[in-house]
Amino acid sequence: MAYPLYSAYTESEILHASPERLVQILYELGIKSLESARESIRTKDIRGRVRHINKAFDVVTELINGLDFEQGKEIAVNYHRIYEYCQRRLIEANTRQSEEILLEVQGLVTELNDAWQIVITRVSAERTSRLLSPEILPSEKALAGTLSCLG
Repeated sequence: MAYPLYSAYTESEILHASPERLVQILYELGIKSLESARESIRTKDIRGRVRHINKAFDVVTELINGLDFEQGKEIAVNYHRIYEYCQRRLIEANTRQSEEILLEVQGLVTELNDAWQIVITRVSAERTSRLLSPEILPSEKALAGTLSCLG
């Protein structure tokens, strides 16, 4: 019975997540899927291996679909190259049943996740500083109630 509750929580988190958090969720899911795929190789669980590698592949596909080439320009192109490389390696890992290749891809995704944590921290700090900016705070007159709403 705990699974549906967990699933509902996860669904709610995704529906209400910022774009930055969605990318973070994808990286976390990718890392977990790769760990599970490696475990499946160790235990010779073919179905599990295929399922988890496919899930990691789908995560990378979603990351590719989320790239904004207009705003991101060269950075988006570079991420696209990294993601495509990861996809090629995932196919190879599945074909060869290679834990080593999965470990390589997991390392790349982990590094991307670590870098993304820095981005999220900076974006959050920028948003907070904008919210505290005197330009968006009400004036003293407005706080004192001396402005007329009728114009």
